[in-house]
Amino acid sequence: MVRTEKLPPAFALIIIIVVLFASSSACSLPDQRNSQQQISPAAPPAGPVATTAFPVKITDFAGREVEIAAIPQRIVSLSPSTTEILFALGLGGKVVGVTNYDDYPPEVKQIPKVGNFKGANLEAVLTQKPDLVFASNLSGSEEMQALERMGLKVVMLQAKNIRQIKESISTIALITGTSNEGQRVLAEMEKKIDEISQKVKDLPKVKVFYLVDSNGNWTAGRDTFIHELVALAGGENVANDVTGWMKYSLEKLVEKDPAVIITAPHAGDVKDIAGKPGFKETSAAKTGRIFVISSDNIVTRPSHRIVLGLEEMAGFIHPEAFKTK
Repeated sequence: MVRTEKLPPAFALIIIIVVLFASSSACSLPDQRNSQQQISPAAPPAGPVATTAFPVKITDFAGREVEIAAIPQRIVSLSPSTTEILFALGLGGKVVGVTNYDDYPPEVKQIPKVGNFKGANLEAVLTQKPDLVFASNLSGSEEMQALERMGLKVVMLQAKNIRQIKESISTIALITGTSNEGQRVLAEMEKKIDEISQKVKDLPKVKVFYLVDSNGNWTAGRDTFIHELVALAGGENVANDVTGWMKYSLEKLVEKDPAVIITAPHAGDVKDIAGKPGFKETSAAKTGRIFVISSDNIVTRPSHRIVLGLEEMAGFIHPEAFKTK
């Protein structure tokens, strides 16, 4: 679990918003119970043609068996990454509630907000009369149990690596009757990963440091999406001696001497970073190889868009492999 109580205030909020939605810890929900109150759904515009035979049973990421009796018509998503996947599957018209931090695709701005990093707002969720709720590890265990007691179906999703992102997409597609669309999204992911892997597989590994926030020199170690993306992009994460999101000593940074530094958009100006103590001693600063990723979301959110982050990183690490002839 990411600890935030000692983080700088601005960075603590960034970590909560961007990282915890992709955290490996999950809320634990009980088995389905007899409902005390049934909520009648109202159908929005029709989505894709069903490719799943209902009812369907799945085991969600909290290890709970959940049965979906029919194609969900009103869906609440309590994770920005899940919302992104739902839209990629053509289900945007069925999404009736999202969190305050959902920002992609742009259409989500018009969808009612039913939760934030402190958890789901039960009243707001119930107002939308969903027949399926996709929960995140920030949704709140007690709140999710309450929704289940009221007869709502709650499915827990989490992912801490690319393999589990693919599993999440398959699960969402299965229980929404969009398996064909899910296969398409997965095929596009696989194609992009394969294309990039082929371009960098025979190239030397480049030492990379990812700067999450310059206030405290926070970085991404093992067990983060960024660590996995760096490896797939033909790099070696110099912070492989720490786990999760951690402060990294400037002494170690100088000792590891990364050839490439990649940073988040909010972390500061490239010129400022290049002139900071510790950073200015690195090969990355001396050769002008400090780069800014276009968005935190494409390297920390467990959705299909993570391949965009992979592509950007690979271009920073091995530009020679992506030059157009």
